[in-house]
Amino acid sequence: MIRREACPQCGSTWYKRNGHIHIGKQNHRCKLCGRAFVQLLENSVITEEQRALIERLLVERISLRGICRAMGVGLR
Repeated sequence: MIRREACPQCGSTWYKRNGHIHIGKQNHRCKLCGRAFVQLLENSVITEEQRALIERLLVERISLRGICRAMGVGLR
């Protein structure tokens, strides 16, 4: 887990709590730039094998959203 000490966009440490995201984590909003972010971030790394499989599925013209749901990875 990574704990952010500043806004990921502008680097400001001036932020406030701003409700919760859909899975229950605390959301924060920067008071300078207005960006919303989660302070405790979990990195989920997509392996090279998963990337290759996703690329092959995209060639088969399956929708990207469907592939992401089936593979259990985020859209980005």
